Amino acid sequence: MIKGITNHIFCNVMKKRGSNALRHLDQSSREAFKTSEELLLRLLHENAGTEYGKKYHFDQIQTIDDYRRMVPFSEYDDYAPYIERMIRDDEEDLITTSPIRHYAISSGSVGVPKHIPVSQATLDNYNQYGTNFLFGLMDEYYRNTTGKTFKDGYILNTMEAVPMMTENGVPKGAISGTVLRPIADMLGNILTSPIEIVFPEEDMDMKYLKMRFGLPEKKVICIVSPFMTAAVDLMTWLESNWQSICDDIEKGVIGEDVLISDELRARFTANLKPEPARAEELRQEFRKGFREIIPRIWPEFQWVGAIGTGGFFQYTQKMRQYTGRNVPYSFLDYAASESMMAVARRTGEESFVLIPDSGFYEFIPMDREDETDESTLTIDELEAGKDYEIIITNLSGFYRYRIKDVVRVTGFYNEAPMITFLYRKNQMISIEGEKTNEEALRWTIARFSDDAGVFVRDYSVYADTSTAPGRYVVLIEPDEDIDPEKLPEYRDIIEKRLSEANPSFGTKVATGILGRTKLCVTQKEAYMFYRDMMILKGVSPNQLKPVRVIDTQQKEDFFFHLFDYETE
Repeated sequence: MIKGITNHIFCNVMKKRGSNALRHLDQSSREAFKTSEELLLRLLHENAGTEYGKKYHFDQIQTIDDYRRMVPFSEYDDYAPYIERMIRDDEEDLITTSPIRHYAISSGSVGVPKHIPVSQATLDNYNQYGTNFLFGLMDEYYRNTTGKTFKDGYILNTMEAVPMMTENGVPKGAISGTVLRPIADMLGNILTSPIEIVFPEEDMDMKYLKMRFGLPEKKVICIVSPFMTAAVDLMTWLESNWQSICDDIEKGVIGEDVLISDELRARFTANLKPEPARAEELRQEFRKGFREIIPRIWPEFQWVGAIGTGGFFQYTQKMRQYTGRNVPYSFLDYAASESMMAVARRTGEESFVLIPDSGFYEFIPMDREDETDESTLTIDELEAGKDYEIIITNLSGFYRYRIKDVVRVTGFYNEAPMITFLYRKNQMISIEGEKTNEEALRWTIARFSDDAGVFVRDYSVYADTSTAPGRYVVLIEPDEDIDPEKLPEYRDIIEKRLSEANPSFGTKVATGILGRTKLCVTQKEAYMFYRDMMILKGVSPNQLKPVRVIDTQQKEDFFFHLFDYETE
């Protein structure tokens, strides 16, 4: 009874915080340009005395035009020497006057991890738009569609935040860990997983443990995941392991073969009890198959929250097989380690509203004929339907920072642009200047799935320059077994569709400048195994994005040993 009361209180608190977050975005978006301009000038004023501010004369900047003229574009290497001093010597006032509360870890271009400084203002932004906003959004959705709010219950959250610190005691790793750490003692009121699974301090069989604690709880109302991949991986694991985990639920134990320390096993087992009725209930549903399994095992299930657009689209389609079409999805946000940039304002919406007070944003049009022209536009100068490289000035000391993302403006929410992510500029594949980007590849695979009737769970492309002429190698992981004799036909479809998506590619194949495309079919669950391997190597699961380009020796070594079939 006490558990239910605390869950109800926690849900209500989160709904109120979420409602405030929605209201804040609505208000700031009405004067989006003014809000962003005021933010920029305030940041420059506050940071004029930093080393970076003195170098670029922040104290002399009075307008946006001054800023664009006096401060150059930047990349991580421009800040690396400052960040090294910040971490090593606790130096302050180098790039920002704001105390750094966290360092987000992301992979560097040569394998050296980047440490992205995160100020309290950025953490507050992530808390408001990455956590609270979802509750407000779903409260609004259910009030608009049913006349009342969503039911109380528990969240199956795939997030993991391994506690890590710099030598000087500043948290580092996943931003979500530092955001949630202050309320760690209260998370048991809303999450199915024990706190030791949310903040793991040892190697454990995480998929098993998340499901071991999630399946017995009948009042699971949603699955929340940083990326849709993690949610699908969890369900894929369950398809193969439901019999053994149901046996453990029936007996009230943690399986003997599960990777977990003796101490944690004893601690968890002390709070478990045999649940033969629930185990049999689950078995009956699993035996019927996994189509729309989620609302069958959790009757009060009400939504999925995960980044599932762009490169995650295939996984959203797969997740729909588990939930059915009637469960609403929130695609959360468009964010990077450097900034929480935009948020999905409506359930099911694939465009994100740029948050005016999360940073100052500039844009370089991608359709300029003069590629050397790097003059920028502000949010009031954007046009719907056009593509732009986004440049960010964040709340933690990065100025005119090129994250190399290309976005499309799809419309406007009040004065704030609505955007979708298209591709990373440094993730293009180009052998002979054809410049194939992720958007073209994504469109190609979607059309191939329609043409061939083959659902592709995941896919990648590799630039093979070991042959003459060079050629594309396309890797696909189909959801079901396919006839290997059809591979040449499937290769032709992919090559045709990719030629439509990128005419330069098609022309170069037709004229022999590029060789014929090679199609490879990976073993089932190859991409999930790759993510598992990277997690074992210490990569945060909250940062594992789909492998779209095979561009490292590690990826080559892994995927090129997992082919079931391939064309010549």
